[in-house]
Amino acid sequence: MNENVHQRLNLAGDAVQRDDDGKVWLVGSKCSACGKITFPPTEVCPECMSEKILPFKLSSHGTLYSWSLVHAAPKGWDLPFIAAYVDLSEEVRVFAHIVDADPSTLKMDMVVEACVASLGKDEAGDPFESYAFTPVKLGES
Repeated sequence: MNENVHQRLNLAGDAVQRDDDGKVWLVGSKCSACGKITFPPTEVCPECMSEKILPFKLSSHGTLYSWSLVHAAPKGWDLPFIAAYVDLSEEVRVFAHIVDADPSTLKMDMVVEACVASLGKDEAGDPFESYAFTPVKLGES
């Protein structure tokens, strides 16, 4: 393999999907027994302990619940970053990074959209990425 070619490490695995148009959404799980929806995906329902779990496509938009500007992280993470909780319409609260945003402009309940973002680099200098959210600008969605 060419040493100059960087591979992106996807930290989210199958929990994030992208359609042909580039739109990103998260994949959680839904219990066939009780209907509980969870994220990240799980093999056992935390509500009823059933193992009858199916993948479930979650909303690509949510609302900002809470956030914090983080200045300390493991080696390789881009600093500072915004760590946040985002509420999705499926009654799921997701912990994620907020990207492409000035922390001073964030507001509770503002609409955010799922995306994939580079969050840092590993020891070899290869970027790692995961799902994140970014504020929806007026006129977009």
